[in-house]
Amino acid sequence: MRWVAVVSLLLAVVACGSPSPPPAVSSTTQAPPPRDPVVQCADRLLYWLDRIRTSPDASGLDYQSMGLTGAEYEELIKLRELPPAPTPPTAEATAACTRLEALPKPSTGSAWPG
Repeated sequence: MRWVAVVSLLLAVVACGSPSPPPAVSSTTQAPPPRDPVVQCADRLLYWLDRIRTSPDASGLDYQSMGLTGAEYEELIKLRELPPAPTPPTAEATAACTRLEALPKPSTGSAWPG
C-alpha cells in the first residue's frame, strides 16, 4: 500500500511538469544614470574628512590609500583646516569638487616614452 502512495506522488510531480520559466526582462529596463562626478567627489572628501577627525588611525594615510587624486587630497587638507562644525561642510566640499571638475583632464595615453 505504501508503494502505491509513493508512485502516486511521483506521478503527480511528473504531471505538474517543471516550474514555469521566469518572466522575460523588459528591454525598456535601463540602468540608473551615473552619479554626478562632483557629488561623488564631495562624498569622498566628506567621508575622509569625518574619518580623519574621528579616527586617529586615518590621519597617517596618504591620498593613494584613500583612493583620492592628488588634487582631491589637497582640497581635503583645506577642508581639514576649517573649524569643526555640527554639520559637515557640504557646500565647501561641493565647491572644491566643482573647481576640480573644471580642470582640464589629462590625456589617456601611456606615460612611457615611445
